Amino acid sequence: MSKSPNQNPNPENMQTLKTPQATKIQTEKPGFLTIKDVSKVYPNLKEPEKPFVILDGVNLTINEGEFICLIGHSGCGKSTLLNMIAGFNGPTSGEVALEGARITEPGPDRMVVFQNYSLLPWLTATENIHLGVETVYGEKSAEEHNTIVQEHLELVGLTEACNKRPGQLSGGMKQRVAIARALATRPKLLILDEPFGALDPITREELQEELLKIWQENKITIIMITHDIDEALFLADRIVMMTNGPAASIGEDVHIPFSRPRNRTRIMEDPKYYELRNFALEFLFSRYAHHEEDTTESDTSAVVLPLPASKKRAVADKAMPPVSFRPHAVEPAEASPIKGAILAGSWFAAMATLAAVNMSAVSSQLNQAKLAETVPAVTATAVVSSPPSPQIAASSIAASPAPIAASPAPTAAIPAPIAAIPAPIATASPAPIAASPAPIATGSPAPIAAASPATAPKASTNAASGISDKAELDAIGQQLYARIDQNWKTTPTFTQSLTYRVKVQQNGDIVQFEPTNKAAKDFVKETPLSVLQTPTSAGAAAQKTAEFQVTFSPTSGGGGVLEVKPGK
Repeated sequence: MSKSPNQNPNPENMQTLKTPQATKIQTEKPGFLTIKDVSKVYPNLKEPEKPFVILDGVNLTINEGEFICLIGHSGCGKSTLLNMIAGFNGPTSGEVALEGARITEPGPDRMVVFQNYSLLPWLTATENIHLGVETVYGEKSAEEHNTIVQEHLELVGLTEACNKRPGQLSGGMKQRVAIARALATRPKLLILDEPFGALDPITREELQEELLKIWQENKITIIMITHDIDEALFLADRIVMMTNGPAASIGEDVHIPFSRPRNRTRIMEDPKYYELRNFALEFLFSRYAHHEEDTTESDTSAVVLPLPASKKRAVADKAMPPVSFRPHAVEPAEASPIKGAILAGSWFAAMATLAAVNMSAVSSQLNQAKLAETVPAVTATAVVSSPPSPQIAASSIAASPAPIAASPAPTAAIPAPIAAIPAPIATASPAPIAASPAPIATGSPAPIAAASPATAPKASTNAASGISDKAELDAIGQQLYARIDQNWKTTPTFTQSLTYRVKVQQNGDIVQFEPTNKAAKDFVKETPLSVLQTPTSAGAAAQKTAEFQVTFSPTSGGGGVLEVKPGK
């Protein structure tokens, strides 16, 4: 039996089947920092059935070397989340892991920089950094410790201030020490809790630039809390926005497309910068505003930063609605009956006070009119008002010596005729003086030029006192004028003249003053009368007093004129 050729196969024509290799399934490498289904709940002692839910179902993955900024309203759980990452606190449920290892306690691989610096006040900048280095690198020598400290002082630009204590450093310098202390331990993760929140804008921008330089040189992973959207856009690779508490979670995770190294001016000129900024504002102030339930479409107004017309909107491939803000006090508050009653009562009290003041002013004016009718008029030569310049006084007195000198004998022999003819004396001497008074500017006392006793009648008396000696009245008046003029230094703000009735003792002390018009009562603090008034003592009560009318008048140039004359 012959064999078929197929029955004796040629080895060269045979096909060898190879054992198939096992297919390798590549598992996805876990993130550097993973936050998975994290919740944080605190018990409510008053209402156990309603616990306080701070975080609810937070999921976030951060890659090694990333710069993440976390933003959200106050109270949304940002610091709570960072405390769990640092190991200060643990989640109620879920897991926080660094490089696959669950975080259960603080460690040197995670360093925190707080807003309030947290420096030991009795240690210098060098000693504060040295303390952290000694704790983490206990196996290194003292010389190695000193080298690490000096390197990080130079890194943050504090070599010259290394021996200063925190109390001798500015806010920005203290924050530099805190950053240097954190970086000196070479952590895998740097946690920043609003590190620049307490700094002025200039220092803040300087430290932002410094932080970026440190981050790029050391390739460290940073997660930072901030409330400043512009700061987040400048620093971060991604902005993670949290919803409002309670039960807050991750609302948006936005990639920042700007290349590095970043130039602040250049990125602020990029249209994408304003698109991202508007998107963040819309998230914070519209979608997750503090009082979202009170905001309706009818009472909001769109506020969007301007963009160049040639640019298109594109933010993380998402459409961005305009940012809506609720105008302040859109709806008028309801007026309560109690508030209305209080306002009405206040109005009636004010009207009654005003009426009383007006009646007091009218009564004072009527009393002055009655006194003017019953008391004989005092000769104008006793006026001590806005004294004229010495040249005017001298020329006026020198112009009329003859009438005064012509009748000295009759003055002594027959006083009645002299008393009966005061007009020629008054017209001969004081009229030219009163015709051109020199205004006294506030704060620049001038010499008192009162009428000479020889030119005034000796029969003049003060109606409010027993002082009948004209020379004594003139002396008291001049002394009063000098004291007031020396102490009146304020620039008048009143527009009407202020008139006061002032009572003065023989020794020149002001013992009483009384406003005679409403303006004088309202502006009494602008005169020195309150300061110059002397309380009446038991020994001084027996002294005679003289009454004067003191007038403070404003001038068009902004100064004032003081006038003192005997009261009626």
